[in-house]
Formats: sequence, C-alpha cells, structure tokens
Amino acid sequence: MSETPLRRDYLTRFQQQGAIPMAERPLSVRMPEDIDAVIRAKPGRTEWLRDAIFEKLWREGDLPKQYHHLIAESSPSVD
Repeated sequence: MSETPLRRDYLTRFQQQGAIPMAERPLSVRMPEDIDAVIRAKPGRTEWLRDAIFEKLWREGDLPKQYHHLIAESSPSVD
C-alpha cells in the first residue's frame, strides 16, 4: 500500500482562530439549493453564518451572556 503524502497545511489547517474557543466538531446543515447558493456566494460566509446563529439565539433569549457584547457591537443603530 502506498503512503499518501500529507497536505502541506496539515499542521495549520483548521487551527483555532480568534479568542473564543470553538467546538471540536463543526455543525452541518443542508439547505435548499437556492438558499445554499446565496450563502456560498457571501464573502466570509463562515463568519456570516456564525453571526446569523448568534442573532437567532439572541432573539430567542438563549445566547449566553458572555456573547451579548458581540451582538451589541454588530447591531446597526436605529435612528
């Protein structure tokens, strides 16, 4: 059996980024094709998806307090 060479980025791929520790396993969800296309076309879609989930948790009152400042920082001001 031949050995498959390791990817050049095997030590740095999927490393923790930012100050907030992330879960070991990612969430995965299937979407309707048209919605999937819209989300995949967004620049920075991972951060966009996180923001969308945080906002939904905030609205439902389930966002842990340690993340409330993230919602307040990203919320547009209403005039």
